[in-house]
Amino acid sequence: MAKYYYLFKVSVERTIKELIRYKFNSFSNILILYVVFTAMFLGIKSFGMSFGISPIDMGDNLEGFIVGYFLWTIMMMAYAGVAYGIIYDASRGTLEQLNMSDLRLSTIVTVRSISDLIVDLLISIILLYIIMATTNYRLQIKLFSILPPIFIGIFSILGIGLIFGGLALIFKKVQSLLNIVQYILVAFLMISPTSKIINGLIPFRPTIDCVLLTVMRGYSLMDFSIFDYMVMVANSVLYFTTGLIVFNKSVKIAKKKGLLGQY
Repeated sequence: MAKYYYLFKVSVERTIKELIRYKFNSFSNILILYVVFTAMFLGIKSFGMSFGISPIDMGDNLEGFIVGYFLWTIMMMAYAGVAYGIIYDASRGTLEQLNMSDLRLSTIVTVRSISDLIVDLLISIILLYIIMATTNYRLQIKLFSILPPIFIGIFSILGIGLIFGGLALIFKKVQSLLNIVQYILVAFLMISPTSKIINGLIPFRPTIDCVLLTVMRGYSLMDFSIFDYMVMVANSVLYFTTGLIVFNKSVKIAKKKGLLGQY
């Protein structure tokens, strides 16, 4: 158990040091997320007003857009942390060294991604408050109500990241495919709720519904049923387990073909 603790501790320290060491890149990424959101938000607002729709009438749509963008940034960070992390380690030659550890490569990648996600989540929350201050749209942010569902559901996105991380081990250059997945993640946010069972089959969708109801309708953790939480857990277990299976299988193929030390 101690080695998992130290792995997590070292991973968090690594994430923070990289943010500080490459502060220009870190600041640029945050600035780009903010600028893109502001441009999209003002565009939607102006588009609605051009058709004679007042900002008051658009209130729910604009608030939904803010929450959706917040969730999308979290999904992107979780997904990219796994997939692009594999590509980065392979390109600089550290992937083979990580594989020589007594811990499985999938464990190292997952723990490192979780540590990255915790830091990224803090950045996303700060960015959300900056966005609310800029747009003058105040949302009911109950951190203790939205964080548990996010931490439960984010494992489904980590599972997708592991799948494409496994493909990156074998095929190396898969950036074009990874870019396409970014737009698929947007589709997860835009799909209209149909039934809890169908939504439960879409990665991260149960968490999205839970967070939207919490922020926009004032729900609390007690307002959701045991079935709702079971769907969130089952969704994460399904995709995370699938991701682990695909990733571990890809590692075996990469080892057999001698691809871990090449890029």
